[in-house]
Amino acid sequence: MSGVFSFSEAKQWAYTGTTLLTVGGREQIQSAVAASHRAVDLYRAGPEEERSPGDVRAAHLDLATAYLTSGEVEGAGTELSEVLDADGHTASITIRLRKLAALLGSGPYRDAQPVVDLREHIHEVTVRPTRPTEPR
Repeated sequence: MSGVFSFSEAKQWAYTGTTLLTVGGREQIQSAVAASHRAVDLYRAGPEEERSPGDVRAAHLDLATAYLTSGEVEGAGTELSEVLDADGHTASITIRLRKLAALLGSGPYRDAQPVVDLREHIHEVTVRPTRPTEPR
């Protein structure tokens, strides 16, 4: 077997979280949170050779997006810190960070100081040079 069916369990959960978040809707977003948490846990507990920093960061970004969509700005900030504090980002993660910054700027809490601070931090990180996207 090849393709997505040959991915590690952690990567499958990461992709599940992203997919559910993209589908949207309250139930799917709650399921995306569970799937993304599972991906992060599996990556952290798994063998070193199966860890993918890019996929872990993507799962944290999915969690931040899900929390923000649910109005949980503090939870979004916690998940974002896992990504923003990391050394270097792939082009893919930078694109996702910029999309999240746009979401932060369009929400009903866009003028709240913690949200303004998050957007500024994202901007600082995304103007740095990126690494090529990790191979899948």
